[in-house]
Amino acid sequence: MAEHGTVEPITGKYVHTEIGGTDHRIYFEENGPEDGIPLLCQHTAGNNCQEWRHLLTDEEITEDFRVIAHDLPYHGKSVPPTSQSWWEEDYTMTAKQFTETLVALADALDLDDPIYMGSSMGGNIALELADWYPDRFRALIGLECGAHSPGFYIDWLDHPQVNTTEVNAYSCWGLMAPQSPEQTRRETMYLYEQGANGVFKGDLYYYSVDHDYRDKLDQVNADECPLYIVNGEYDYLTTPDDGRETAKGVGDGATAVEMAQIGHFPMSEHPELFNAYLKEILADITGDRDETLPDVLTPDDVGIELQPPAPAREKPAE
Repeated sequence: MAEHGTVEPITGKYVHTEIGGTDHRIYFEENGPEDGIPLLCQHTAGNNCQEWRHLLTDEEITEDFRVIAHDLPYHGKSVPPTSQSWWEEDYTMTAKQFTETLVALADALDLDDPIYMGSSMGGNIALELADWYPDRFRALIGLECGAHSPGFYIDWLDHPQVNTTEVNAYSCWGLMAPQSPEQTRRETMYLYEQGANGVFKGDLYYYSVDHDYRDKLDQVNADECPLYIVNGEYDYLTTPDDGRETAKGVGDGATAVEMAQIGHFPMSEHPELFNAYLKEILADITGDRDETLPDVLTPDDVGIELQPPAPAREKPAE
C-alpha cells in the first residue's frame, strides 16, 4: 500500500489524431523516460487504459521503456468526435479502422520504432499490424491472440432489457484465473462496468467477425517485425494451444509463449505476475536475454510465489 500523499508518476494528456479524415481527441497516460523505448499498450474490448495502470507504475519497466496506454475513440476519456453525428449509427469496430487508429496514434505521438502490445481484441490485431504495417513497429506482442475467435458478437450484450454493465462485467469473470488476487479481478470487472452502451458489442464485431486469419497466416510478415503471441493458461477463448498453432502458421519471426497460472486479462487480473512475465519478453526483444524464451513461463521462472497457491487442476488426458 502506498504511503499517504504519494503522487504516482503517471501523466495523462490528449492528442489530436486524424483517422480517416476525422479529428479524434484521444486520451492517453504515460510514464517512463521521453527517450525510452516506446511501448504502446492497447486495452481489451469495451474497456479503457486503466487496465494498464499497474504496468504504468512498474519502476523496473518504466526505467527503460516509455509506457503509453490510450483510450480508443468512444472508450474511456476519448469521447466521440464532435464533427460527426455518431449517434445516428451503431458503433462497429473493423480491422481497417482499428489498425489505422493505432498507426495514426503512433504517428501523432511521433513514436520512433515503438513496441506494440495489446490484449484480447488488442492481441488479435497484432496479426493485422504484422500483415499490413510491419515496418511501423519494432515488435508486436499479441496477448490472448488467436487467428479466429468466433461467437462473441452477441445482441444481448447491448439489449435494453439487460443490465449490460453487469452482464458484460460478469461475462469476463470466468476468463480470469481463480488464483489471481480477488482485489484485482474485481477491479477488472469494475472497469468493465464503465463502458458506453454499444461499445463492447461494437468492439466484439472486430474480435469475433471481422478478424479471421485462419487462411491468411502466411501473409503475416513476422520476419520483418518480430511477433510474440502470448496466451494465458486459463484463457478459454484463445488458449495457449491456439497461440502455438497461430505462431506455427505464421512461421519465421513468430514466437508463442504460454503464461502459466493467469487468464485472459493478465495485465489487470494479476499485475505482479504479468509484469514479471513481460520483463522476460521485453528482454528478448531488446536482446538482453541470452536464452531462448521457454514454451511456458511459470511463476517459479520469474520468482513469483502465488498467494494463496493455485488450486490443483486436472489436465485433460492425452
